[in-house]
Amino acid sequence: MTFTFLNTADWQIGKAFGGLPKDVAAALTDARLAAIDRLADVAHAAGARHVLVAGDVFDSEAPAPKTVRQALARMTRHGELTWHLLPGNHDAHRPGGLWERMVLDDLPANIRPHLTPLPVEIAPGVWLLPAPLTGRAVSTDPTAHLDTAATPAGALRIGLAHGSVRGFGSDGDAPVLISRSRAQSARLDYLALGDWHGALRIDERTWYAGTPEPDRFLGNDAGHALIVRIAGPGKPPGVEKVRMAQFVWLRMEHVVSGADSLSALETLIAKAADRPSDVLLQLELTGCVSATERQEVLRRLRTIEAGLRHLETDMARLSVKASSADLDALGAMGELRLVGERLSQLTEDSAAPEALSLLFDLAAETHSVRA
Repeated sequence: MTFTFLNTADWQIGKAFGGLPKDVAAALTDARLAAIDRLADVAHAAGARHVLVAGDVFDSEAPAPKTVRQALARMTRHGELTWHLLPGNHDAHRPGGLWERMVLDDLPANIRPHLTPLPVEIAPGVWLLPAPLTGRAVSTDPTAHLDTAATPAGALRIGLAHGSVRGFGSDGDAPVLISRSRAQSARLDYLALGDWHGALRIDERTWYAGTPEPDRFLGNDAGHALIVRIAGPGKPPGVEKVRMAQFVWLRMEHVVSGADSLSALETLIAKAADRPSDVLLQLELTGCVSATERQEVLRRLRTIEAGLRHLETDMARLSVKASSADLDALGAMGELRLVGERLSQLTEDSAAPEALSLLFDLAAETHSVRA
């Protein structure tokens, strides 16, 4: 027999995105709920009937009741799928907490939280070995018990856990550490992990699915789910990575030699996403331009920004030099012209280019400099 399922993790439903504008944050929050429907579509297309969510279903241990109801309603809508939910470090299982209240609310049969570290048969001959978390940080490997967890002879053994097998910065920085060799020591046919937000293969039988919706400017291959097919006990799983994300978070560094050089940037954005309105871009500009060219760059950036969901621009490394023509544009302004000349002469002062930029920005905003 071949058992096919969808592996996902780190939904973090209810994430607030407080550092972004309210309209952007609201769209990103809604997209995390909409991802449940997209996951269901992928599962159907793959012929899967089970979805394994490896922790952090919610962003906190106390999400708003409406947020919980919305997530459950999305999963209930796809009643032909069984959703296997694991408490992670963001939404840990505690007495009287989120997960107990959820169970007491008479969950639909197709939503199955796994709150105890005990093997459970989820399909004929297929046993799920969960490792639910009971705190944001734990002192021992939550998967250690899988080595001795008993299942019938010839059964498929699938582990479901949340934690780090590689550490973040160093092993000591990870709040939940999992043995890199757990799939081997516990005789697992597959170990589904959450916590690392990008899709990542640890070994043939151990994978991070990552979050279906990226949540930060990191090049960690986020925004996927994994279709997993296991042909039988002991056989290597087939793992297919499927793109899930609606929003695309890009971090780019772009060398500017003039306003026209931003055309290449627009081309890169168009290639990265089907719709620019789904792009969040963190952009660092470098290079050297004249003061007049910098104003053209700013105007071009405003046009680009209007087509994106969000743009953050860092121009600290974009040097500015004032030509005679630039200074002539300040000629009718008396003291501004004198300040511009003085700043352009301070070649040894590292703050002078930024101050010169601010001077021309001010002049442009007051419509004193004509393009």
